[in-house]
Amino acid sequence: MSTSTPRRTRMARSAASWSIDPDALTWRSGTVVPTLRQTKDRRRKAAVFCLVLASNISLLPAARGWGMQGTFVSEETMMRRIAGFALAASIAFATASCNQSAEPPAATQAQEIAWRHGDVEDALAEAKETGKPVLLYWGAEWCPPCAQMKVTLFKDPDFIAKTQDFITVYLDGDTEGAQKWGEHFGTSGYPTVIALSPDGEEITRLSSSTMASELPELLTLAAGRSRTINAVMADAKADPSSLSAEDWKILSGFDWGNDPKRFAEAKDEGALIAKLAEAAPDPAMKRRFALMAVAREAKTDDDGNMTLTAGQAKTVQDILPTILKSPAEAASNQALISYIGSDLVAALPKGAGRDALVADLGKTLAAMHADPKQSLLDRTTALRGQVALAEKTGGIGDDLKTEVRKWVAKVDKDAGDELVRKSVISYAAVALDEIGDRDAARKLLLAEVGKSQSSYYYMSVLSGFAQEDGDKMAAVDWARKAYEAAKGPATRVQWAADYSRTVMELTPADKDAVRISADAVLAELGKSPDSYYQRTRRSVERWSEALMAWSAKNDGGEVLGELKSQLAKVCAGQGKAKAATGESASCASLMQPA
Repeated sequence: MSTSTPRRTRMARSAASWSIDPDALTWRSGTVVPTLRQTKDRRRKAAVFCLVLASNISLLPAARGWGMQGTFVSEETMMRRIAGFALAASIAFATASCNQSAEPPAATQAQEIAWRHGDVEDALAEAKETGKPVLLYWGAEWCPPCAQMKVTLFKDPDFIAKTQDFITVYLDGDTEGAQKWGEHFGTSGYPTVIALSPDGEEITRLSSSTMASELPELLTLAAGRSRTINAVMADAKADPSSLSAEDWKILSGFDWGNDPKRFAEAKDEGALIAKLAEAAPDPAMKRRFALMAVAREAKTDDDGNMTLTAGQAKTVQDILPTILKSPAEAASNQALISYIGSDLVAALPKGAGRDALVADLGKTLAAMHADPKQSLLDRTTALRGQVALAEKTGGIGDDLKTEVRKWVAKVDKDAGDELVRKSVISYAAVALDEIGDRDAARKLLLAEVGKSQSSYYYMSVLSGFAQEDGDKMAAVDWARKAYEAAKGPATRVQWAADYSRTVMELTPADKDAVRISADAVLAELGKSPDSYYQRTRRSVERWSEALMAWSAKNDGGEVLGELKSQLAKVCAGQGKAKAATGESASCASLMQPA
Protein backbone atom coordinates (compact mmCIF):
# COMPACT_ATOMS: atom_id res chain seq x y z
CA MET A 1 0.00 0.00 0.00
CA SER A 2 5.51 2.80 4.63
CA THR A 3 6.52 6.27 4.49
CA SER A 4 7.99 8.62 2.00
CA THR A 5 7.84 12.30 1.39
CA PRO A 6 6.30 14.07 -0.16
CA ARG A 7 3.28 12.06 -1.30
CA ARG A 8 2.34 13.00 -4.82
CA THR A 9 -0.40 11.92 -7.05
CA ARG A 10 0.03 9.91 -10.10
CA MET A 11 -1.41 6.72 -11.38
CA ALA A 12 0.17 3.48 -10.60
CA ARG A 13 1.55 1.65 -13.50
CA SER A 14 -0.35 -1.50 -14.32
CA ALA A 15 -2.68 -1.47 -11.45
CA ALA A 16 -4.87 -3.88 -13.20
CA SER A 17 -2.72 -6.77 -12.51
CA TRP A 18 -2.10 -6.28 -8.93
CA SER A 19 -4.18 -6.76 -5.93
CA ILE A 20 -4.67 -3.63 -3.96
CA ASP A 21 -2.85 -3.54 -0.72
CA PRO A 22 -2.97 -0.47 1.50
CA ASP A 23 0.47 -1.35 2.80
CA ALA A 24 2.00 -1.54 -0.62
CA LEU A 25 0.05 1.01 -2.51
CA THR A 26 -0.95 4.28 -1.19
CA TRP A 27 -1.61 7.21 -3.11
CA ARG A 28 -2.35 10.34 -1.19
CA SER A 29 -3.02 10.77 2.31
CA GLY A 30 -5.24 8.15 3.67
CA THR A 31 -7.67 6.68 1.37
CA VAL A 32 -7.67 4.33 -1.36
CA VAL A 33 -5.89 6.62 -3.64
CA PRO A 34 -2.36 6.19 -4.78
CA THR A 35 -0.02 8.68 -3.38
CA LEU A 36 2.62 9.92 -5.59
CA ARG A 37 6.04 10.57 -4.36
CA GLN A 38 7.96 13.45 -5.79
CA THR A 39 10.15 11.41 -8.05
CA LYS A 40 11.59 12.14 -11.41
CA ASP A 41 10.13 9.00 -12.88
CA ARG A 42 6.74 10.11 -14.24
CA ARG A 43 5.75 6.66 -15.38
CA ARG A 44 6.53 5.08 -12.05
CA LYS A 45 4.37 7.58 -10.27
CA ALA A 46 1.54 7.05 -12.63
CA ALA A 47 1.69 3.32 -12.38
CA VAL A 48 1.41 3.06 -8.69
CA PHE A 49 -1.65 5.13 -8.58
CA CYS A 50 -3.86 2.57 -10.22
CA LEU A 51 -2.52 -0.20 -8.21
CA VAL A 52 -2.92 1.59 -5.07
CA LEU A 53 -6.50 2.28 -5.23
CA ALA A 54 -7.22 -0.80 -6.66
CA SER A 55 -4.37 -2.34 -5.06
CA ASN A 56 -4.05 -3.31 -3.70
CA ILE A 57 -4.76 -2.25 -3.36
CA SER A 58 -4.42 -0.97 -4.27
CA LEU A 59 -5.73 1.03 -5.97
CA LEU A 60 -6.28 3.52 -9.40
CA PRO A 61 -4.15 3.29 -12.50
CA ALA A 62 -0.99 1.56 -11.63
CA ALA A 63 2.18 3.42 -11.22
CA ARG A 64 5.19 2.89 -9.09
CA GLY A 65 5.78 5.16 -6.24
CA TRP A 66 2.16 5.55 -5.55
CA GLY A 67 0.50 3.80 -2.80
CA MET A 68 -3.00 3.34 -1.99
CA GLN A 69 -5.52 3.80 0.63
CA GLY A 70 -3.99 6.16 2.94
CA THR A 71 -0.71 4.45 2.97
CA PHE A 72 2.33 5.62 1.29
CA VAL A 73 5.07 3.19 0.70
CA SER A 74 8.71 3.54 0.05
CA GLU A 75 9.90 2.96 -3.50
CA GLU A 76 11.66 -0.20 -2.37
CA THR A 77 8.58 -1.60 -0.70
CA MET A 78 6.48 -0.68 -3.69
CA MET A 79 8.76 -2.54 -6.05
CA ARG A 80 8.70 -5.62 -3.86
CA ARG A 81 4.94 -5.53 -3.81
CA ILE A 82 4.84 -5.07 -7.56
CA ALA A 83 6.93 -8.17 -7.99
CA GLY A 84 4.58 -10.18 -5.85
CA PHE A 85 1.46 -8.70 -7.36
CA ALA A 86 2.72 -9.04 -10.87
CA LEU A 87 3.31 -12.75 -10.51
CA ALA A 88 0.92 -13.61 -7.79
CA ALA A 89 -1.90 -11.17 -7.81
CA SER A 90 -2.05 -9.92 -11.33
CA ILE A 91 -5.55 -9.89 -12.56
CA ALA A 92 -5.04 -8.63 -16.00
CA PHE A 93 -2.36 -11.10 -16.83
CA ALA A 94 -3.98 -13.79 -14.87
CA THR A 95 -6.60 -14.05 -17.50
CA ALA A 96 -4.34 -13.79 -20.50
CA SER A 97 -6.34 -16.35 -22.42
CA CYS A 98 -9.68 -14.71 -21.72
CA ASN A 99 -10.97 -12.61 -24.57
CA GLN A 100 -12.51 -9.53 -22.99
CA SER A 101 -14.98 -7.48 -24.99
CA ALA A 102 -17.52 -4.84 -24.17
CA GLU A 103 -20.31 -7.33 -24.83
CA PRO A 104 -19.40 -10.89 -23.78
CA PRO A 105 -21.02 -13.73 -25.73
CA ALA A 106 -24.50 -14.65 -24.60
CA ALA A 107 -23.36 -18.12 -23.57
CA THR A 108 -20.76 -16.65 -21.26
CA GLN A 109 -23.24 -14.18 -19.79
CA ALA A 110 -25.57 -17.06 -18.93
CA GLN A 111 -22.90 -18.75 -16.81
CA GLU A 112 -22.35 -17.49 -13.31
CA ILE A 113 -20.57 -18.51 -10.17
CA ALA A 114 -23.11 -19.42 -7.48
CA TRP A 115 -21.89 -16.84 -4.98
CA ARG A 116 -23.17 -16.63 -1.45
CA HIS A 117 -22.83 -13.00 -0.48
CA GLY A 118 -21.25 -12.20 2.87
CA ASP A 119 -22.33 -15.16 5.00
CA VAL A 120 -18.87 -16.50 5.76
CA GLU A 121 -19.79 -18.03 9.09
CA ASP A 122 -22.72 -19.97 7.65
CA ALA A 123 -20.60 -21.10 4.71
CA LEU A 124 -17.89 -22.43 7.02
CA ALA A 125 -20.49 -24.22 9.12
CA GLU A 126 -22.01 -25.83 6.04
CA ALA A 127 -18.56 -26.82 4.81
CA LYS A 128 -17.84 -28.59 8.07
CA GLU A 129 -21.13 -30.46 7.91
CA THR A 130 -20.94 -31.45 4.24
CA GLY A 131 -17.19 -31.89 3.81
CA LYS A 132 -17.21 -29.45 0.91
CA PRO A 133 -14.36 -26.92 0.61
CA VAL A 134 -14.89 -23.15 0.48
CA LEU A 135 -13.73 -20.65 -2.14
CA LEU A 136 -13.66 -17.14 -0.68
CA TYR A 137 -13.42 -13.97 -2.77
CA TRP A 138 -12.55 -10.70 -0.97
CA GLY A 139 -12.81 -7.48 -2.95
CA ALA A 140 -14.43 -4.07 -3.32
CA GLU A 141 -16.82 -2.46 -5.77
CA TRP A 142 -14.48 0.44 -6.61
CA CYS A 143 -11.39 -1.72 -7.14
CA PRO A 144 -10.15 -1.87 -10.78
CA PRO A 145 -8.34 -5.21 -10.38
CA CYS A 146 -11.53 -6.65 -8.90
CA ALA A 147 -13.49 -5.44 -11.91
CA GLN A 148 -10.93 -7.03 -14.20
CA MET A 149 -11.31 -10.34 -12.40
CA LYS A 150 -15.09 -10.14 -12.71
CA VAL A 151 -15.09 -9.52 -16.46
CA THR A 152 -12.46 -12.14 -17.24
CA LEU A 153 -11.77 -14.96 -14.79
CA PHE A 154 -15.24 -15.03 -13.26
CA LYS A 155 -16.72 -15.24 -16.76
CA ASP A 156 -14.50 -18.13 -17.84
CA PRO A 157 -16.67 -21.27 -18.32
CA ASP A 158 -13.92 -23.66 -17.18
CA PHE A 159 -13.28 -21.68 -14.01
CA ILE A 160 -17.01 -21.41 -13.31
CA ALA A 161 -17.41 -25.16 -13.73
CA LYS A 162 -14.66 -25.91 -11.23
CA THR A 163 -16.14 -23.57 -8.63
CA GLN A 164 -19.11 -25.94 -8.38
CA ASP A 165 -16.87 -28.17 -6.27
CA PHE A 166 -16.81 -25.41 -3.63
CA ILE A 167 -19.11 -23.39 -1.45
CA THR A 168 -18.35 -20.03 -3.04
CA VAL A 169 -18.45 -16.91 -0.87
CA TYR A 170 -18.38 -13.34 -2.21
CA LEU A 171 -17.18 -11.00 0.53
CA ASP A 172 -17.25 -7.31 -0.31
CA GLY A 173 -14.94 -5.24 1.87
CA ASP A 174 -17.85 -2.97 2.82
CA THR A 175 -20.05 -5.80 4.01
CA GLU A 176 -20.68 -5.88 7.76
CA GLY A 177 -17.89 -7.87 9.40
CA ALA A 178 -15.86 -8.10 6.19
CA GLN A 179 -12.77 -6.37 7.58
CA LYS A 180 -12.81 -8.67 10.59
CA TRP A 181 -12.88 -11.69 8.30
CA GLY A 182 -10.12 -10.12 6.25
CA GLU A 183 -7.97 -9.91 9.35
CA HIS A 184 -8.87 -13.47 10.30
CA PHE A 185 -7.72 -14.83 6.94
CA GLY A 186 -4.76 -12.48 6.62
CA THR A 187 -5.95 -10.83 3.43
CA SER A 188 -4.52 -7.39 2.73
CA GLY A 189 -5.10 -6.66 -0.92
CA TYR A 190 -8.16 -6.47 -3.11
CA PRO A 191 -8.89 -8.87 -4.69
CA THR A 192 -7.92 -12.02 -2.82
CA VAL A 193 -9.20 -15.52 -3.60
CA ILE A 194 -8.63 -18.20 -0.95
CA ALA A 195 -9.41 -21.92 -1.05
CA LEU A 196 -10.31 -23.33 2.38
CA SER A 197 -10.64 -26.92 3.51
CA PRO A 198 -13.98 -28.10 4.95
CA ASP A 199 -12.65 -27.35 8.42
CA GLY A 200 -11.77 -23.78 7.47
CA GLU A 201 -8.00 -24.16 7.05
CA GLU A 202 -6.35 -22.37 4.15
CA ILE A 203 -5.26 -24.67 1.33
CA THR A 204 -3.97 -21.88 -0.88
CA ARG A 205 -4.68 -18.37 -2.09
CA LEU A 206 -4.88 -18.27 -5.84
CA SER A 207 -2.78 -15.90 -7.90
CA SER A 208 -4.73 -14.52 -10.79
CA SER A 209 -1.42 -14.00 -12.53
CA THR A 210 -1.44 -17.73 -13.08
CA MET A 211 -2.42 -18.53 -16.64
CA ALA A 212 -6.19 -18.82 -16.94
CA SER A 213 -5.80 -22.26 -18.50
CA GLU A 214 -4.04 -23.48 -15.36
CA LEU A 215 -6.46 -22.10 -12.77
CA PRO A 216 -9.17 -24.77 -13.19
CA GLU A 217 -6.55 -27.45 -12.52
CA LEU A 218 -5.42 -25.59 -9.42
CA LEU A 219 -9.01 -25.43 -8.20
CA THR A 220 -9.41 -29.16 -8.75
CA LEU A 221 -6.21 -29.77 -6.81
CA ALA A 222 -7.29 -27.49 -3.97
CA ALA A 223 -10.76 -29.03 -3.76
CA GLY A 224 -9.41 -32.51 -3.12
CA ARG A 225 -6.58 -31.52 -0.82
CA SER A 226 -6.37 -31.56 2.99
CA ARG A 227 -2.75 -30.45 3.31
CA THR A 228 -2.75 -26.82 4.42
CA ILE A 229 -0.66 -24.02 2.99
CA ASN A 230 0.92 -23.58 6.43
CA ALA A 231 2.25 -27.13 6.23
CA VAL A 232 3.51 -26.57 2.69
CA MET A 233 5.25 -23.32 3.64
CA ALA A 234 6.86 -24.95 6.68
CA ASP A 235 8.30 -27.76 4.56
CA ALA A 236 9.38 -25.29 1.88
CA LYS A 237 11.37 -23.33 4.44
CA ALA A 238 12.84 -26.41 6.11
CA ASP A 239 13.57 -28.64 3.11
CA PRO A 240 12.17 -27.83 -0.35
CA SER A 241 13.33 -31.22 -1.62
CA SER A 242 10.64 -32.83 0.53
CA LEU A 243 7.84 -31.08 -1.38
CA SER A 244 5.55 -33.20 -3.53
CA ALA A 245 4.58 -32.50 -7.13
CA GLU A 246 1.23 -31.20 -5.88
CA ASP A 247 2.98 -28.92 -3.39
CA TRP A 248 5.01 -27.38 -6.20
CA LYS A 249 1.85 -26.73 -8.22
CA ILE A 250 0.29 -25.01 -5.22
CA LEU A 251 3.37 -22.85 -4.67
CA SER A 252 3.67 -21.98 -8.34
CA GLY A 253 0.11 -20.64 -8.38
CA PHE A 254 0.24 -19.06 -4.92
CA ASP A 255 -0.61 -15.37 -4.47
CA TRP A 256 2.87 -14.19 -3.49
CA GLY A 257 3.02 -10.61 -2.31
CA ASN A 258 -0.46 -10.78 -0.78
CA ASP A 259 0.10 -12.75 2.41
CA PRO A 260 0.92 -10.35 5.28
CA LYS A 261 0.22 -12.91 7.99
CA ARG A 262 2.94 -15.31 6.93
CA PHE A 263 5.31 -12.74 5.45
CA ALA A 264 5.29 -9.53 7.43
CA GLU A 265 8.58 -8.61 5.77
CA ALA A 266 9.08 -8.68 2.01
CA LYS A 267 12.66 -9.85 2.50
CA ASP A 268 11.43 -13.02 4.23
CA GLU A 269 9.17 -13.86 1.32
CA GLY A 270 11.91 -13.00 -1.17
CA ALA A 271 14.34 -15.30 0.60
CA LEU A 272 11.89 -18.20 0.48
CA ILE A 273 11.12 -17.62 -3.20
CA ALA A 274 14.86 -17.64 -3.95
CA LYS A 275 15.15 -20.93 -2.06
CA LEU A 276 12.31 -22.37 -4.13
CA ALA A 277 14.06 -21.25 -7.31
CA GLU A 278 17.06 -23.39 -6.42
CA ALA A 279 15.00 -26.48 -5.65
CA ALA A 280 12.16 -26.27 -8.20
CA PRO A 281 11.83 -29.52 -10.19
CA ASP A 282 11.16 -27.85 -13.54
CA PRO A 283 13.51 -25.44 -15.43
CA ALA A 284 10.71 -23.06 -16.36
CA MET A 285 9.52 -23.01 -12.76
CA LYS A 286 13.08 -22.36 -11.60
CA ARG A 287 13.30 -19.34 -13.89
CA ARG A 288 9.90 -18.05 -12.79
CA PHE A 289 10.78 -18.22 -9.10
CA ALA A 290 14.25 -16.80 -9.70
CA LEU A 291 12.95 -13.78 -11.58
CA MET A 292 10.28 -13.23 -8.96
CA ALA A 293 12.89 -13.39 -6.20
CA VAL A 294 15.02 -10.72 -7.88
CA ALA A 295 12.01 -8.48 -8.34
CA ARG A 296 11.04 -8.88 -4.69
CA GLU A 297 14.51 -8.24 -3.29
CA ALA A 298 15.94 -5.58 -5.61
CA LYS A 299 16.58 -2.11 -4.16
CA THR A 300 14.89 0.95 -5.63
CA ASP A 301 15.75 4.55 -4.78
CA ASP A 302 13.43 7.53 -4.28
CA ASP A 303 13.64 8.44 -7.96
CA GLY A 304 12.43 5.01 -8.99
CA ASN A 305 15.77 3.67 -10.17
CA MET A 306 16.33 -0.01 -9.47
CA THR A 307 19.73 -1.25 -8.33
CA LEU A 308 20.76 -4.88 -8.74
CA THR A 309 23.56 -6.66 -6.96
CA ALA A 310 26.07 -8.46 -9.15
CA GLY A 311 24.33 -11.72 -8.37
CA GLN A 312 20.91 -10.35 -9.19
CA ALA A 313 22.15 -8.87 -12.46
CA LYS A 314 23.63 -12.22 -13.44
CA THR A 315 20.35 -13.95 -12.66
CA VAL A 316 18.43 -11.54 -14.90
CA GLN A 317 21.00 -11.89 -17.70
CA ASP A 318 20.94 -15.69 -17.43
CA ILE A 319 17.19 -16.31 -17.32
CA LEU A 320 15.34 -13.39 -18.90
CA PRO A 321 16.49 -14.08 -22.50
CA THR A 322 15.15 -17.64 -22.26
CA ILE A 323 11.84 -16.44 -20.84
CA LEU A 324 11.39 -13.79 -23.52
CA LYS A 325 12.17 -16.20 -26.36
CA SER A 326 9.63 -18.76 -25.16
CA PRO A 327 6.01 -17.73 -25.88
CA ALA A 328 4.79 -20.05 -23.13
CA GLU A 329 7.18 -18.70 -20.50
CA ALA A 330 6.63 -15.11 -21.55
CA ALA A 331 2.88 -15.61 -21.12
CA SER A 332 3.41 -17.26 -17.74
CA ASN A 333 5.48 -14.29 -16.59
CA GLN A 334 3.49 -11.62 -18.42
CA ALA A 335 2.61 -9.56 -15.36
CA LEU A 336 6.19 -9.27 -14.19
CA ILE A 337 7.47 -8.57 -17.70
CA SER A 338 4.98 -5.78 -18.29
CA TYR A 339 5.19 -4.23 -14.87
CA ILE A 340 8.87 -4.14 -14.07
CA GLY A 341 10.68 -5.77 -16.94
CA SER A 342 11.96 -2.36 -17.97
CA ASP A 343 13.36 -1.72 -14.49
CA LEU A 344 15.19 -5.02 -14.40
CA VAL A 345 16.76 -4.48 -17.83
CA ALA A 346 17.60 -0.82 -17.24
CA ALA A 347 19.42 -1.78 -14.04
CA LEU A 348 21.83 -4.08 -15.90
CA PRO A 349 25.38 -2.96 -16.73
CA LYS A 350 25.48 -1.17 -20.07
CA GLY A 351 26.79 -3.18 -22.97
CA ALA A 352 25.86 -5.52 -25.78
CA GLY A 353 24.07 -7.94 -23.48
CA ARG A 354 21.85 -5.22 -22.06
CA ASP A 355 21.14 -3.83 -25.54
CA ALA A 356 20.04 -7.25 -26.75
CA LEU A 357 17.71 -7.66 -23.77
CA VAL A 358 16.23 -4.21 -24.39
CA ALA A 359 15.44 -5.24 -27.96
CA ASP A 360 13.99 -8.63 -26.93
CA LEU A 361 11.88 -7.10 -24.18
CA GLY A 362 10.58 -4.44 -26.55
CA LYS A 363 9.52 -7.07 -29.09
CA THR A 364 7.81 -9.16 -26.42
CA LEU A 365 5.88 -6.20 -25.01
CA ALA A 366 4.86 -5.11 -28.50
CA ALA A 367 3.55 -8.60 -29.25
CA MET A 368 1.56 -8.67 -25.99
CA HIS A 369 0.04 -5.30 -26.76
CA ALA A 370 -0.90 -6.34 -30.30
CA ASP A 371 -2.49 -9.65 -29.26
CA PRO A 372 -6.28 -9.33 -29.83
CA LYS A 373 -6.88 -12.27 -27.48
CA GLN A 374 -5.64 -10.21 -24.56
CA SER A 375 -8.00 -8.06 -22.52
CA LEU A 376 -8.04 -4.30 -22.96
CA LEU A 377 -6.30 -3.98 -19.64
CA ASP A 378 -3.55 -6.48 -20.44
CA ARG A 379 -2.86 -4.75 -23.73
CA THR A 380 -2.81 -1.37 -22.01
CA THR A 381 -0.34 -2.64 -19.44
CA ALA A 382 1.92 -4.07 -22.12
CA LEU A 383 1.86 -0.73 -23.94
CA ARG A 384 2.78 1.04 -20.74
CA GLY A 385 5.63 -1.41 -20.42
CA GLN A 386 6.87 -0.23 -23.81
CA VAL A 387 6.66 3.38 -22.67
CA ALA A 388 8.63 2.61 -19.52
CA LEU A 389 11.30 0.75 -21.47
CA ALA A 390 11.69 3.61 -23.94
CA GLU A 391 11.83 6.18 -21.17
CA LYS A 392 14.58 4.31 -19.35
CA THR A 393 16.67 3.40 -22.37
CA GLY A 394 16.67 6.36 -24.71
CA GLY A 395 13.46 8.36 -24.57
CA ILE A 396 9.84 8.10 -25.65
CA GLY A 397 9.58 8.71 -29.40
CA ASP A 398 6.75 10.44 -31.23
CA ASP A 399 5.59 7.19 -32.84
CA LEU A 400 5.10 5.57 -29.44
CA LYS A 401 3.26 8.63 -28.13
CA THR A 402 0.97 8.48 -31.15
CA GLU A 403 0.32 4.78 -30.53
CA VAL A 404 -0.61 5.49 -26.89
CA ARG A 405 -3.10 8.18 -27.90
CA LYS A 406 -4.66 5.92 -30.56
CA TRP A 407 -4.89 3.05 -28.12
CA VAL A 408 -6.50 5.10 -25.36
CA ALA A 409 -9.07 6.37 -27.85
CA LYS A 410 -9.85 2.74 -28.76
CA VAL A 411 -10.14 1.76 -25.09
CA ASP A 412 -12.50 4.65 -24.42
CA LYS A 413 -14.65 3.59 -27.38
CA ASP A 414 -14.60 -0.19 -26.87
CA ALA A 415 -14.97 -0.32 -23.09
CA GLY A 416 -18.72 0.16 -23.11
CA ASP A 417 -19.55 -2.04 -20.14
CA GLU A 418 -19.40 -0.41 -16.67
CA LEU A 419 -17.19 -3.14 -15.22
CA VAL A 420 -14.84 -3.16 -18.20
CA ARG A 421 -14.45 0.63 -17.96
CA LYS A 422 -13.77 0.38 -14.26
CA SER A 423 -11.04 -2.17 -14.92
CA VAL A 424 -9.11 -0.18 -17.53
CA ILE A 425 -9.97 3.53 -17.83
CA SER A 426 -7.78 4.70 -14.95
CA TYR A 427 -4.84 2.83 -16.46
CA ALA A 428 -5.52 4.33 -19.84
CA ALA A 429 -5.44 7.78 -18.26
CA VAL A 430 -2.15 6.93 -16.62
CA ALA A 431 -0.73 5.88 -19.97
CA LEU A 432 -1.51 9.34 -21.33
CA ASP A 433 0.06 10.95 -18.31
CA GLU A 434 3.18 8.83 -18.71
CA ILE A 435 3.82 10.22 -22.18
CA GLY A 436 3.44 13.74 -20.82
CA ASP A 437 -0.16 14.41 -21.84
CA ARG A 438 -1.71 15.17 -18.47
CA ASP A 439 -4.40 17.38 -19.97
CA ALA A 440 -5.74 14.44 -21.97
CA ALA A 441 -5.46 12.18 -18.93
CA ARG A 442 -7.40 14.66 -16.81
CA LYS A 443 -10.07 15.03 -19.49
CA LEU A 444 -10.58 11.26 -19.62
CA LEU A 445 -10.91 11.06 -15.84
CA LEU A 446 -13.28 14.02 -15.62
CA ALA A 447 -15.57 12.32 -18.13
CA GLU A 448 -15.55 9.19 -15.98
CA VAL A 449 -16.40 11.19 -12.85
CA GLY A 450 -19.60 12.23 -14.55
CA LYS A 451 -20.82 8.71 -15.34
CA SER A 452 -19.11 6.13 -13.10
CA GLN A 453 -20.75 4.63 -10.01
CA SER A 454 -17.28 4.78 -8.43
CA SER A 455 -16.64 8.43 -9.27
CA TYR A 456 -14.76 8.92 -6.00
CA TYR A 457 -12.00 6.69 -7.25
CA TYR A 458 -11.33 8.97 -10.21
CA MET A 459 -11.70 12.07 -8.03
CA SER A 460 -8.85 10.77 -5.91
CA VAL A 461 -6.66 10.48 -8.99
CA LEU A 462 -7.56 14.02 -9.95
CA SER A 463 -6.63 15.14 -6.46
CA GLY A 464 -3.28 13.51 -6.97
CA PHE A 465 -2.77 15.26 -10.29
CA ALA A 466 -3.59 18.61 -8.71
CA GLN A 467 -1.16 17.99 -5.88
CA GLU A 468 1.61 17.13 -8.28
CA ASP A 469 0.82 20.23 -10.30
CA GLY A 470 1.22 22.34 -7.18
CA ASP A 471 -2.46 23.32 -6.96
CA LYS A 472 -2.95 22.60 -3.27
CA MET A 473 -6.49 23.94 -2.97
CA ALA A 474 -7.70 21.89 -5.93
CA ALA A 475 -6.03 18.80 -4.49
CA VAL A 476 -7.79 19.26 -1.16
CA ASP A 477 -11.08 20.01 -2.89
CA TRP A 478 -10.93 16.85 -4.99
CA ALA A 479 -9.97 14.80 -1.91
CA ARG A 480 -12.98 16.20 -0.04
CA LYS A 481 -15.32 15.52 -2.94
CA ALA A 482 -13.97 11.98 -3.22
CA TYR A 483 -14.67 11.34 0.45
CA GLU A 484 -18.16 12.81 0.23
CA ALA A 485 -18.98 10.62 -2.78
CA ALA A 486 -17.47 7.42 -1.36
CA LYS A 487 -19.84 4.52 -0.67
CA GLY A 488 -19.64 1.80 1.94
CA PRO A 489 -18.47 1.96 5.58
CA ALA A 490 -14.92 0.69 5.14
CA THR A 491 -14.43 2.69 1.96
CA ARG A 492 -15.72 5.89 3.58
CA VAL A 493 -13.32 5.51 6.51
CA GLN A 494 -10.41 5.07 4.12
CA TRP A 495 -11.39 7.98 1.91
CA ALA A 496 -12.03 10.19 4.94
CA ALA A 497 -8.56 9.37 6.22
CA ASP A 498 -7.10 10.23 2.83
CA TYR A 499 -8.96 13.53 2.78
CA SER A 500 -7.74 14.41 6.26
CA ARG A 501 -4.14 13.50 5.52
CA THR A 502 -4.29 15.56 2.34
CA VAL A 503 -5.43 18.57 4.36
CA MET A 504 -2.67 18.08 6.93
CA GLU A 505 -0.04 17.73 4.25
CA LEU A 506 -1.06 20.53 1.92
CA THR A 507 -2.66 23.12 4.23
CA PRO A 508 -1.10 22.42 7.65
CA ALA A 509 -1.61 25.98 8.91
CA ASP A 510 -5.39 25.78 8.51
CA LYS A 511 -6.29 24.25 11.88
CA ASP A 512 -10.02 24.53 11.28
CA ALA A 513 -9.69 22.53 8.06
CA VAL A 514 -7.59 19.94 9.85
CA ARG A 515 -10.18 19.66 12.62
CA ILE A 516 -13.09 19.34 10.19
CA SER A 517 -11.37 16.68 8.09
CA ALA A 518 -10.31 14.75 11.21
CA ASP A 519 -13.87 14.89 12.51
CA ALA A 520 -14.91 13.14 9.32
CA VAL A 521 -12.61 10.20 10.05
CA LEU A 522 -13.92 9.74 13.58
CA ALA A 523 -17.50 10.15 12.45
CA GLU A 524 -17.14 7.41 9.85
CA LEU A 525 -15.35 5.09 12.26
CA GLY A 526 -18.05 5.65 14.86
CA LYS A 527 -20.81 4.57 12.49
CA SER A 528 -19.60 0.95 12.53
CA PRO A 529 -18.85 -0.20 16.10
CA ASP A 530 -17.29 -3.53 15.17
CA SER A 531 -15.19 -2.31 12.27
CA TYR A 532 -11.69 -1.66 13.58
CA TYR A 533 -9.96 -4.40 11.64
CA GLN A 534 -7.66 -4.95 8.67
CA ARG A 535 -7.74 -2.18 6.05
CA THR A 536 -9.85 0.09 8.24
CA ARG A 537 -7.50 -0.33 11.17
CA ARG A 538 -4.36 0.22 9.10
CA SER A 539 -5.83 3.25 7.36
CA VAL A 540 -6.82 4.88 10.66
CA GLU A 541 -3.48 4.03 12.27
CA ARG A 542 -1.62 5.77 9.47
CA TRP A 543 -3.95 8.73 9.76
CA SER A 544 -3.32 8.88 13.51
CA GLU A 545 0.44 8.89 12.95
CA ALA A 546 0.08 11.73 10.46
CA LEU A 547 -2.09 13.65 12.90
CA MET A 548 0.47 13.31 15.68
CA ALA A 549 3.22 14.51 13.36
CA TRP A 550 1.09 17.44 12.21
CA SER A 551 0.34 18.44 15.81
CA ALA A 552 4.02 18.40 16.78
CA LYS A 553 5.01 20.60 13.85
CA ASN A 554 2.07 23.01 13.89
CA ASP A 555 1.29 23.64 17.57
CA GLY A 556 -1.82 21.53 17.23
CA GLY A 557 -2.20 20.52 20.86
CA GLU A 558 -5.62 22.11 21.27
CA VAL A 559 -7.01 20.46 18.15
CA LEU A 560 -5.48 17.14 19.15
CA GLY A 561 -7.02 17.38 22.62
CA GLU A 562 -10.49 17.90 21.18
CA LEU A 563 -10.05 14.98 18.81
CA LYS A 564 -8.85 12.71 21.61
CA SER A 565 -12.09 13.38 23.50
CA GLN A 566 -14.10 12.34 20.46
CA LEU A 567 -11.85 9.34 19.90
CA ALA A 568 -12.51 8.07 23.42
CA LYS A 569 -16.23 7.84 22.66
CA VAL A 570 -15.64 6.15 19.33
CA CYS A 571 -13.23 3.63 20.81
CA ALA A 572 -15.63 2.85 23.64
CA GLY A 573 -18.00 1.47 21.03
CA GLN A 574 -15.23 -0.46 19.33
CA GLY A 575 -14.12 -1.77 22.70
CA LYS A 576 -17.57 -3.12 23.58
CA ALA A 577 -17.73 -4.98 20.30
CA LYS A 578 -14.29 -6.47 20.76
CA ALA A 579 -14.80 -7.34 24.42
CA ALA A 580 -17.25 -10.05 23.44
CA THR A 581 -14.48 -11.89 21.61
CA GLY A 582 -11.80 -11.20 24.18
CA GLU A 583 -9.95 -8.76 21.94
CA SER A 584 -8.39 -5.57 23.20
CA ALA A 585 -9.75 -2.24 22.08
CA SER A 586 -6.63 -1.35 20.08
CA CYS A 587 -8.45 1.73 18.79
CA ALA A 588 -7.54 3.33 22.14
CA SER A 589 -3.87 3.34 21.16
CA LEU A 590 -4.53 6.00 18.51
CA MET A 591 -3.25 9.54 18.94
CA GLN A 592 -0.63 8.42 21.45
CA PRO A 593 3.08 9.26 21.34
CA ALA A 594 5.13 6.63 19.54
